[in-house]
Amino acid sequence: MKAFLFSLLLLPTLMHAADWKAMAKTSAAISVLNMQPVPLAVSTDKNGWARIPTALAGHGATIFTPTASTNGVADIEVKEDGYLFLACNWDYQGNSSGEWEKDRWTEGKFKSKGWSRLSKNELGGELVKNDNRAQTIFFKRVKKGEKLRLRCNKYDPPFPILLMGGP
Repeated sequence: MKAFLFSLLLLPTLMHAADWKAMAKTSAAISVLNMQPVPLAVSTDKNGWARIPTALAGHGATIFTPTASTNGVADIEVKEDGYLFLACNWDYQGNSSGEWEKDRWTEGKFKSKGWSRLSKNELGGELVKNDNRAQTIFFKRVKKGEKLRLRCNKYDPPFPILLMGGP
């Protein structure tokens, strides 16, 4: 009986366990206003990445980075069904002037809209920008035609991530 109850407690975790190969094979196609895809790799660029989780690195992740001002917003249009990942950070980036906080998506809002959060263990580490801001990673299966306007912070937009293959 104890084993059964223990397995029931683990069921949400087991159901949430990421199937990286399947998600890489069914990655969404997206366009993002004022952001372009680049390979997710460690770099010394000031807007680059200091640490990358093994799950993202091992599946050829591509991350969308700003090419022009985003005003802290990721405007995403889904071109093909599939899995979409987002990297968000809620560290302090400035006061509330400009009323940006009213549009901010919290972890609770992401979850209420069907997004799942991945743990450091599931990711095999943390995604950390060179400004030392650790990112929270969410994923969701999105549908062609969806338009998302997402904001997590004042200046940094949520960074869309697509898996492109790998092992």
